[in-house]
Amino acid sequence: MRIAVDAFNLETDRRGMGRIVRQTLRQMQANESADVVLVKRDSQPGSITPRELRALHADAVWYPWNAMRFAPHAPAIVTINDPFAFTYPHTNFIARLREQQPIRRAVREAGCILTISQWSARELQRLFGVAQDRLHVVLPAPDPFWHPVTPPAAPPYVLFVGGPDARKNTAMLCEAFDAAFHEGGAQLVVAGTLNAADEARVAKLRAPHRRVVPSDEELRELYSGALGVAVPSLAEGFGLPVVEAMACGVPVLAAAASALPEAAGDAAVLLPPLDVRAWTEALRRIVEDEPLRQTLRERGFARVARMDPRAYAIALLESARRLRASAR
Repeated sequence: MRIAVDAFNLETDRRGMGRIVRQTLRQMQANESADVVLVKRDSQPGSITPRELRALHADAVWYPWNAMRFAPHAPAIVTINDPFAFTYPHTNFIARLREQQPIRRAVREAGCILTISQWSARELQRLFGVAQDRLHVVLPAPDPFWHPVTPPAAPPYVLFVGGPDARKNTAMLCEAFDAAFHEGGAQLVVAGTLNAADEARVAKLRAPHRRVVPSDEELRELYSGALGVAVPSLAEGFGLPVVEAMACGVPVLAAAASALPEAAGDAAVLLPPLDVRAWTEALRRIVEDEPLRQTLRERGFARVARMDPRAYAIALLESARRLRASAR
């Protein structure tokens, strides 16, 4: 089974999407039935360019980055993780077209569309009318890399893995954390890249806080040492930090919105995403209530244990086999 993979963003995408792709590739490359060929923009050892794809005679081409940006010359499998290019569109018209057109092409031309939650599947059906038989849901599992480690000594803290998108709900979390801890008691550690407005909000916090842009190894340490992880997003296609945190033995507070309840199962405290008072009370409780933290740790470990890190690669190979059989 020869599968070509759009690897344009493989080295540079540090988001959850990139982690899922790299984990899936490791699983596929370990499978003796899969011959994986990476497709990159420029000619590099061990990969091919889109122009060379026709001569490859691949059984399928996997596009893992929400879109199709070059012709497959074979049956196409596209991963569309979320609908945010349409539900939270870019404000610039040209940038919006550049994001949306390859996704529209994928919806139109792909033989199979993989997505990472039932919520995302419903959104794709709502927006594009994708037929059920072309759409397959595979919930991602955390890579075995995510496990408890001994963290460096630090004051008590709650971790927030942010992002530049407004849907990450950084403003609400800052307001709630300030209300809970403006006189001290816990620190807010904000990891990742924020937009300018959210950077300013974090900088103005009265509560103790720290900004970090960690490597994966450093993020694993941050997870492992946190009293809790806050995931207040208004919308997520899945919410990989939820299960990464659980795998590291950390209690999770998450928004009861979009796909986050699917990611969390019964192992997190779910809260209305815009209820500042509820978040303020939950943040205080997660810091002060050790029995609650222990209960959530145990539930988180059990949740992760039920997830198979090979599931995505297995689903991808099965999809490729189905497409190859139907093309004959």
